Amino acid sequence: MANYLSTEELLAQLASQKVTSDLHIQKKVRKFNIKINKKTIFWIFVGLAILHTMFIAFPLILPNRGIGLLGTANVLAVPNNQELDEELSTRIVIVKRLKLDDLKVGDNILIYGRFGTDIYWVEEVVEIRESLNELQTTFDGFISNTTSIDDIDFVYIKDASFLGTIYYVSSNLRGFLVMASVQGLILSIIYVFYIKENKK
Repeated sequence: MANYLSTEELLAQLASQKVTSDLHIQKKVRKFNIKINKKTIFWIFVGLAILHTMFIAFPLILPNRGIGLLGTANVLAVPNNQELDEELSTRIVIVKRLKLDDLKVGDNILIYGRFGTDIYWVEEVVEIRESLNELQTTFDGFISNTTSIDDIDFVYIKDASFLGTIYYVSSNLRGFLVMASVQGLILSIIYVFYIKENKK
């Protein structure tokens, strides 16, 4: 004759099985739970700072300010929205390498050393004479200059943003050292005051 459980015994057995399975699930969840605390977040930021420093270092290591790797570069140039007879200001602009096939009349290009200076000048293309290997360009819309295509390296894209300005300043050795020092100082202060455990 088979032993049958009463209703109360069945309910008690089901309740104990449920508690056991709940505990088993909680143990599994605890095992796979990733512990995220202040130290983990701090080391993530340290990794991001190292990646940022490496990214900024490309223009220092590579020729032509890293334009071959990144596709664009930031340079200091005299924009062509000024009159030649007034005091001229410079801006940091974003440029790309010149491709003659993509160049058209109305594009802005950068010419180095115009008017006996040692800086880039943004000029507008007025005429392309590919057979003569030269361009007709103008700075102010009135005076045009003939320039050899071989003397032109960059095509103007746009003015640099605030972050682009920081990137340009950091792309020379002094600016790079200042930026790396500031990053190191900020991370050190955060570590000392918020992460490091006080030993008593």
